[in-house]
Amino acid sequence: MTVKHLSSRTYVIVWLLLMGLTLASYLLSLAHLGQADVVAALLIATAKTVLVLLFFMHLIEQRFANALPMIVAALLLGLLLTLMLSDVTSREAISRRPLPPSALPRATAAPR
Repeated sequence: MTVKHLSSRTYVIVWLLLMGLTLASYLLSLAHLGQADVVAALLIATAKTVLVLLFFMHLIEQRFANALPMIVAALLLGLLLTLMLSDVTSREAISRRPLPPSALPRATAAPR
């Protein structure tokens, strides 16, 4: 079975897209969008990862059975990140203030 490889033009276009996304990531770091910073940065990183996987790791040229392990790995990573984020966001905040004297445990005399 012969496999048709992508042309050099395709690789140049993908590389230019990666450079554009890298520039967008840098400009995003200067924009200070608040909580949207993380979401936008993760979206840009995901797009760059997909481009690298598809074109530079040649998954776009392979059968689906060869791409399946990468898809499963990405889904498991997403599941683990989701579980971690849900755990972190559901925890109660720990107060950094010192406890008032009434809340401290009283010292008791040791039994003789």
